Amino acid sequence: MKKWFLPIVMLLVVGVLGACNANEKVGDSDVTAKELYEKTLKQQEALKSYSANGDIKQSMVFKNGEEEMSIDLLSDMKMDIIADPLSSYFTSTTKMKDVSAEEAMDIKMEGYMTDKGFYMKESTLNQWMKMPKEQYDVVLGSYKEQSDPSEQLKKLSEFVEDFKVDTEGDKYVLTLKAEGEKFTKFIKTEVEAQLEQMAQGAEKPAIDDMKFDDVEYVIYINKDNYNIEHMKTIMNMTMKVEGNEVKMKTDTDLKLSNFNSVKPITVPKEVTEKAQEM
Repeated sequence: MKKWFLPIVMLLVVGVLGACNANEKVGDSDVTAKELYEKTLKQQEALKSYSANGDIKQSMVFKNGEEEMSIDLLSDMKMDIIADPLSSYFTSTTKMKDVSAEEAMDIKMEGYMTDKGFYMKESTLNQWMKMPKEQYDVVLGSYKEQSDPSEQLKKLSEFVEDFKVDTEGDKYVLTLKAEGEKFTKFIKTEVEAQLEQMAQGAEKPAIDDMKFDDVEYVIYINKDNYNIEHMKTIMNMTMKVEGNEVKMKTDTDLKLSNFNSVKPITVPKEVTEKAQEM
C-alpha cells in the first residue's frame, strides 16, 4: 500500500512546495519551503511501515432519466502497511443506506495483501476469496507506476499557484483548493487511465462531463520528524457514466501512526487453504 499511498501524498507535498519561494520561511518556523520538501520526502521514503485509520463519508445520487436513487456510505477503515516486501492487513466496516430503505446495511471486510496474493473476506458472503494472479499483478503494477514522485510532479506543475503552506501548533499544514477546467481535465485523464488498466482489454465505462464543485486537500506534517500524520480531503463532483448522471460527495479523514513499528504480516494457513478464487 505504501507504493500507492506515498505517491499520492507526495503529489500534494511537491506541488505545495513548488508554489513557494524555495528560500522563504514557512509560517513561524525557521525551515524554508525547500528544506520542508526535502526532509518530508526523505522521511516518507525511509518509512518501513505504518498504520492508518480512516473515516470516509460518501453520498451518491444516481439519475437515469426521471428515475433517481440516493445512497449514503459511512466507512471506518484500519490498515497496517509494510513497504518492502509490500504487504498489508486491513479491516473495514461500511454502513450503506439506500435513502428509500428503512434500515442500513452493514458490510464488514477483512483482507491480506502479501507476496502470497490478495485475500479478502466480505461479511455478506462469509467466505475468503483470492484475487486471480493477473488481476493482482495489475494492482501491483499500478502502485509501481505511480511510485516516481518526479513524474507526478510534472503532472501537477500547472496547479502550483493554488497551494498554500501554513503552520498549526506542532504541524505544518499544506492545503489545496482545486477547481476549474484544467483540474477537471487532469483528474478525468487520471481516472480514465486507471479504468483502462483495470479493464485489461475489456470495454471500460465511458466517463463524460466530469465537473468538480468543491475539492480540498489538507495535509498535516509533524514539525519534529516530518512524518505525514493526518490527511483530510473533500471532493464534490458530478459526472456522466454511459449517459447517466452521478453526483458524488466524499469526505475523507485519514490518520497515520505506528511508524516503523508494524509487525510482519502473514496470511494465516486457514485463509490460504479455504480461499476460493474470485
